[in-house]
Amino acid sequence: MTTTKKRAAISVCPKTVLLCAAVMLFLASSCAARSNKRGSAESEAILPQIDVIRVKESADEALRTANDLKRENEALLAKITDFDNRLILLSEEVSNVSTAKIEELETRLALLTEAYKDMYVKLQAIEIAVRPVPKPAPPPPNKSTFTTTSDGFIVASPEYEMFQTGLRLFNNRSYEKSLAMFTDCLAKFPDGEYRDRVQYWIGECNYQLKRMDKAIEAYRKVFAYQNSSKADAAQFQIALAYQKLGQTDKARAEFRRLVERYPGSSYVERAKKYITDLK
Repeated sequence: MTTTKKRAAISVCPKTVLLCAAVMLFLASSCAARSNKRGSAESEAILPQIDVIRVKESADEALRTANDLKRENEALLAKITDFDNRLILLSEEVSNVSTAKIEELETRLALLTEAYKDMYVKLQAIEIAVRPVPKPAPPPPNKSTFTTTSDGFIVASPEYEMFQTGLRLFNNRSYEKSLAMFTDCLAKFPDGEYRDRVQYWIGECNYQLKRMDKAIEAYRKVFAYQNSSKADAAQFQIALAYQKLGQTDKARAEFRRLVERYPGSSYVERAKKYITDLK
């Protein structure tokens, strides 16, 4: 009997254990499922919030970048505008240089040329004065310009002094006074050594004073002096004066006359350019 009861107990225990195990497994599964659902719900509730925050931060950063780019673009546009304005001013300056400034430089060059010529003549006179010469001594060049006193001093003629004074006044832009000096010089020394050059500078004074008709008249009188070193310059200035007056056809004709009459002149190339540009 005892043995039978023990076998019955042994046979019942495994079923009970299995049943209990099954129940416990079911409960554990249910708990896990509920836990997973809660976790999934919580994740779904949190993840959208995290995405919104990131999008907002990205949008703010993009806005700041756009504002920075806008400011940089405005600064660049301002620099471009300033550059354009400077370029316009530079173009105007270049335009001015191509006309008035070049004419002024040429006038200054003419003054320097006059000074060089006179210095050369003076040096010749000094050389002759100090150099022993055989008898009979040849007459010194430009005797009417420089003479030697009994004391051995070299002095300039009154004509030369007046001519140099006129040039100094012109160089100082005192054109009215310079014109008066040159006119007086020509009146006092109509056959002087410097008569053709004085006549040319009378034309230059009138040109600077915007009296183009008088300038043309004065320049033309230079041609009356044979072999004048100022003839080609006078011809060039006549053409420029007509251009200033707006008489393009006459200006072009005078430039052509310069090229034909003085082919070796330093003014030829510029005259050709004017002929091409004057349409």
